[in-house]
Amino acid sequence: MFNRITSLAKHTAVYGIGDLLGRAAGLLLVPLYARQLTLEDNGIISLAYAFIGFSAVFYSLGLNPALIRLLSGQDNPTAHRTPFSSVFWTLLGISVVLSGLIALLAKPLASSLLGNSHLSEIFYLIAAIVFFDTLSEPFFTLCRARQKSVTFAAVRLLQYTFQMGLTIYLIAWLHQGSVSVFRANLASSGFAFLVMLPLAGRTLRPTFRVQAVRDLLSFGIPFIPSTLSILLINLSDRFLVKFYLGLDALGIYGITYKLGLPMFFVVRAFRSAWAPSILSISNTEEAHSVCARVTTYFAVGATFLFLIIATYSQEWILLIAGDNAKHYLSGQNVVPLITLAYLLYGLYIILTAGVYAEKKTQMLPAIVGTGAAVNILVNLVLLPRIGLVAAAWSTLFAYATMVVLLHLSVRRFYPVGYEYGRLAKVGVAGGVVFLTLSRYLHNTTVEGIIARAIFLLGYPLLLWGWNFFDPKEWRALLEIFRRPQNASQTR
Repeated sequence: MFNRITSLAKHTAVYGIGDLLGRAAGLLLVPLYARQLTLEDNGIISLAYAFIGFSAVFYSLGLNPALIRLLSGQDNPTAHRTPFSSVFWTLLGISVVLSGLIALLAKPLASSLLGNSHLSEIFYLIAAIVFFDTLSEPFFTLCRARQKSVTFAAVRLLQYTFQMGLTIYLIAWLHQGSVSVFRANLASSGFAFLVMLPLAGRTLRPTFRVQAVRDLLSFGIPFIPSTLSILLINLSDRFLVKFYLGLDALGIYGITYKLGLPMFFVVRAFRSAWAPSILSISNTEEAHSVCARVTTYFAVGATFLFLIIATYSQEWILLIAGDNAKHYLSGQNVVPLITLAYLLYGLYIILTAGVYAEKKTQMLPAIVGTGAAVNILVNLVLLPRIGLVAAAWSTLFAYATMVVLLHLSVRRFYPVGYEYGRLAKVGVAGGVVFLTLSRYLHNTTVEGIIARAIFLLGYPLLLWGWNFFDPKEWRALLEIFRRPQNASQTR
């Protein structure tokens, strides 16, 4: 079992190097946005990317999750040429139609969503961005299914690094404003598509079979309501913040929200490796054991990351915003709440193992839809009363609801013996440390910063004192580090 977990960790790490570090490189743009762009510009960027997120669902029709299920665990690279090719040509046709509609409606969309018809260029760019992203996604899915994580990571890293560099040039040197973000995004999306196209040459063929697409849609379409609900949880708050509080407030929310994204990046990399890894395990008991142990390890690491981000949230804002920090400090409480919400999202991803393994995707829409309903309800009730922080609370409540409902549902047909005792130790240790630290969060003196760092060490020390780790785990972990040394000695 430990070998399975080690393999999962390796693929997650490699996905992280490419996709995570590539997207995390985008975090380096946050200071640029905060210092060089206005609050309104940042609000426009948040709204436009929310529109991209919702649009992408209708482009893909859930076919990429279906491809993962089809391709995972298959050793013969030529076995699924026809269904893969059929999916690609289907996505091409859909993308042409939908991107054409967005381009035709660019001015009305800019006027209604962004409040300025002169920003229609943004929607022309969005039409092209989603077009290329939709067509390149099956190629990245193929890499995930074949567990070619190095190829996946290399292309993603190059893509996002290119996008970051071009964005910096367009904003800092050419002063093109918010539209430059989408110009750079289009260039990087086109780059990724062109690079990945030859890599998929062994699988993509000029063939099309209607039945193959129907079979995949029967698996993938149930993902559409759940995906839309996830987007409602993550993105609908942008529209509601703009409606209740205005574009400037949305600009503040958009910047502070991004400070919680390191947790999301970790979860995203884990998600890329999780489904192919768990589906490759044919023995049900072993798969259950892997799920239980991975849940424990994820909780340990993610809780520590949460504590780090939450502890220094004020310092992050002061660092990225500089002279404009006074505007963004009002959104400081957003950071720990969003970070914790994405931790819960990681637990939700782990719980979907049973859904994939038993092909129970029809249950997801109701669960995620309930989370979305909770999100919108909390926003509607609290946003006018307590301001920006309500949007973050709504995201946290939504993911907590989803984790509880999915766990109660999946355990009926995919019973996993989770290590509840160890998970309780993680929760208690994290809670004790955070409550202790909360008294010092606004102390930005050198002494305060050092004191918080010392308190952070209390988390692993508490776990060690409570005998959290089994001696066998320590020996297995040490063996991993000894292998490279042993290999070099045998040479």
